[in-house]
Parts: sequence; C-alpha cells; structure tokens
Amino acid sequence: MSARPKRTIRKPVRLIELLEDSTPSRSKRKADKVTTNNDTLDPDVLLKSPKSMLTTMDISDIINSTSWELLSSESRTHLSKLLPPTAFSDFKTVLDDAGHPSRAAKELDPNSMVVDAPQSSSSSHSADQVLLSVFTDPHFLAAAHTFQDHLYSGWLKDDFKAKVTKYEEGIVDGTLAAPWKDEEWEREHRLDENDASTSSPAKARKTGAKTVNPADIRIYDLAKHSVIRVGDILSYKRNFTVLDITVEKDVMVHAINTQGRSLTVLLESGTTQHLPPYLLMPDPPDAVAPMQSMDITSPSMLETGILDLDGRVERAKRPNGNAWKILTVYRWREDGVSSMDDNRGGRESHGTLHYLRNSHFSDA
Repeated sequence: MSARPKRTIRKPVRLIELLEDSTPSRSKRKADKVTTNNDTLDPDVLLKSPKSMLTTMDISDIINSTSWELLSSESRTHLSKLLPPTAFSDFKTVLDDAGHPSRAAKELDPNSMVVDAPQSSSSSHSADQVLLSVFTDPHFLAAAHTFQDHLYSGWLKDDFKAKVTKYEEGIVDGTLAAPWKDEEWEREHRLDENDASTSSPAKARKTGAKTVNPADIRIYDLAKHSVIRVGDILSYKRNFTVLDITVEKDVMVHAINTQGRSLTVLLESGTTQHLPPYLLMPDPPDAVAPMQSMDITSPSMLETGILDLDGRVERAKRPNGNAWKILTVYRWREDGVSSMDDNRGGRESHGTLHYLRNSHFSDA
C-alpha cells in the first residue's frame, strides 16, 4: 500500500506573485519615503545639518572615481579647485627658496597673530588631469570621514561657525581671555581667618583651607587641624650608611599642648623599637618606667631625642636630613575595624609627615 502523500505548506505560485505585486517591499517603501521628503534633499540639510543622510552612509559610495566621471565638465572644473596639487598628474615637486616659511616669516610682523591663514581658492590644474587614484587614497578617505564627523557633530552649522568666528576675532583683538587659574583658585577658596582655623581636616577641605606655604607649617599646626591626633604612633626609621646602623623607634602622641604649641610624646628608652602592649590599646593607662616622655615642637627635635635615647649614633656623626620624610603616621581606621595583633595595635599607615603636610596645606 502506497504511503499517503504529505501536504506542503508552501503557498501557490499565483498567491506569491499576487502578494509581491500588491505589497511593496520594505526597501521600496523606505526609498519612496525618502524621495517624497524634499527636506532631506535640501543642500543646507545635506551639508550642514547633523541629521543629514551623509552621516549614515559610506562616504566612499558617494565620492569615488565613478561618480567623478558622471559629473559635467563644469562641475569637475569647479570641484578640482578644492583638490590639493598632489591630486593632479602634472604635479612636480619643486623646492622654492622664496616660498619657504623661513623666508616668509621675516616679512611678517613678529608681534602679529595669525589664527588661520586664508587659502587661495584658485588652481591652475585642469580637471582632466585629476588622478582617479586620489579617491581611494587613505589621506583623502580620512579627510572625507572627518567631514562626516564634523557634519554629525554640528560643526558645519551656521550658528556654530558664527561662534568660531567670534572666538577668532576675540583672540586677535585681545577682548577674549580666560582668567588665570591661580586667580580663579584664590577667588573660589578665599576664606576669613576664623574659618581657616577649623579643627577638622575634612571640614577644612570642604570649605577650602586658606592657602599657606607647606614649608612654614609646624608639627603643632598638623595637630591643630587633626592631621596628627592623640593616640597616633609616629614611626621613625633612618639608615646611617657610614655606621651601618638602622635606627627604628615608635613614638606615641600622648597630648597636644595649646599654650606651648608643642606635642607630648611617649617612647621607650634604649634600642627598643616598639611600645609596650598596654599602651597600644584604646584609652591606655598611665605610662610607667622605663617609658620616657618629651615635649617636641618639630620633627627634627623628635629625631634628636630618639637618637639620644638610642645612644648608638653620636651627634657629631649624624648627617643633616629632612626629618619630615622619615616619620610615618600610624592611626586606627575610622570604622574601628582593625587587627590588634601587630606591634602598633592595629593602626594603619597614613603616610609620612612630609606627605600629610603637603597634602593638607598644599597651595596647588
């Protein structure tokens, strides 16, 4: 018994032809819509508006050797004036000393300003001598794509060109000038003396601290602006190469003295580097012997006291150096989450005194 033939779902040929004749294709409908819209073919829209069709087309499909040959002789003569001299077959490289920029510069006023030198729109080359390979040259295609970018960005619109002209005229006659950045910064960050004495560094940065020279800042000023706080550890480390000795010692800020404009610090005697564990906890008890206490007014004074207690480097053998760069500030994190099992009670490095001073009081 023969198998039953399967039905096909393909439409009859007559129905397909009928549908094709009655329903236009999508591309045809789009083409009809373009042809019926006269605004899209307006030269001002095509060559100036960001909504021009030229911004969505491949420029090489429009400007090529085939379209060039389809133009009339008058159009080619007019367009050939816009091409560079190298686009013509009779172009020859000539070194003309009279036309060299070094000679032309001597004839110009050295105080004059040339924004855009006017270019000649005339050309002595014939349109019949245009090299057709110029339309596939990478430089020509790059210029064509740049034209599309400028067209899409709106830089060819009349109002934008008017702004450019106004800017060029203002630069030439000196009426257009931007204020100096230093003057702008001082105007935006100008404060009264009372506002500059805020104790919070975050508030000082938010309101704009008064401009000062970082070199004039004392260590008490850092404490006054909470750059250094009670409970912070100042870690000292310096390598004396000649003696082959490295001195390391941790110092805790115990108090800030307003009247004496100084800091009271605690440190161990001798060569002991780290502080005892009972001083590393929050709200530590009073220090007991052999802990030492000293009042300092500068990092160099602190360095001298550390080296005197260490005793390994004589004063005559201590070279001059910047103590701001060898003292690092260690502090607990703001969120209070830290590990207490290290030699500084979980404090983290905030940078050297030199870095913190320049960052907080920088005038740049």
